[in-house]
Amino acid sequence: MDFFSRKLSDAKVAPDGSEVDLSGFEEASYLEANPDVRQAVEDGQFSSGLDHYLEFGRKEGRKTSPGGTSRDLAKAFAVANPAGKGLEIGPSHNPIAPKSLGYDVETVDHLSSDELMTKYADQGVDTSKIEAVDFVWHGEPLDELVGKRSYYDWIVASHLIEHVPDPVSMLQQCQVILKPTGVLSLVVPDKRYCFDYFRPLSSTGDFLDAYQLRRVRPSRGQIFDHFASAASRNGAISWGKDGGGGADSLVHGLSDAIDLYVSNPSEYVDVHCWCFTLTSFELMVADLRALGLIQFVIKASFDTDAGEFYVSLVKGSEETATSRLSALFGVEADLMAIRNEPTI
Repeated sequence: MDFFSRKLSDAKVAPDGSEVDLSGFEEASYLEANPDVRQAVEDGQFSSGLDHYLEFGRKEGRKTSPGGTSRDLAKAFAVANPAGKGLEIGPSHNPIAPKSLGYDVETVDHLSSDELMTKYADQGVDTSKIEAVDFVWHGEPLDELVGKRSYYDWIVASHLIEHVPDPVSMLQQCQVILKPTGVLSLVVPDKRYCFDYFRPLSSTGDFLDAYQLRRVRPSRGQIFDHFASAASRNGAISWGKDGGGGADSLVHGLSDAIDLYVSNPSEYVDVHCWCFTLTSFELMVADLRALGLIQFVIKASFDTDAGEFYVSLVKGSEETATSRLSALFGVEADLMAIRNEPTI
């Protein structure tokens, strides 16, 4: 059995006879992300959330945790060689490339492993998946943090870039620590299928402003927008691309947003700074490359399936032809698609 096959060994046969990868499935997280399933289990309609997932949830694109899905390794490593030397940024309690499964990987996170254990101790997740953190990131450049340049074959980061106050600097730092043939693989939430539903898409200009200011924390406006607009559907803060419409309620009250804005807390407030669809993200990468700020081009991409999309970026010297008008029409089509779904 080759390296990649070993990563898919945690599987179970579904009712239709297919084999399902369950390496990222957590019962408590699935029930937390899908309150209707929790109720169905409590009512005796299913013996467990796993039974529901195998029979219905995976086909419906159900989230297996409030912040993401079970990871699609084929998409994450569509370009990168999983047997190479890797770096995972922000694996938290659900790594894409765990050391325990044989990946030659180092990890960067905002807390140590002990601190992550404490953070998630009462949040219904499997803390046994938390692995040793090699580098605790306090906002310094990645090459300074890891002490390496042109070293990694791949970097993976899931549900990270939307949190980063200055994404341009982060992309530049990834270029520095990747080998010339290295791959940056990102898993990014689609704003149409999570609590960002009511927020506008971010633009290249937004990225440029953050880069010029060298932001190291979300702006007060970004914090306000999050708490004023964070949404849910049927009690869940993320949902699959299932044709079931958009958000139906708000998570916070306006008073929460006002209080935070007025108080201007000194501690770091973690929110989504940026909102994307795949098309809008592709356009921003092309813009940043045209501006000479990054060398990355998108080598492979997978459009939104279960509320998130995948992109693999490589350092390229060839010019990419991008029709900006066509790209902007594509972004508008993304937004029209969700507007045309049935309402809840």
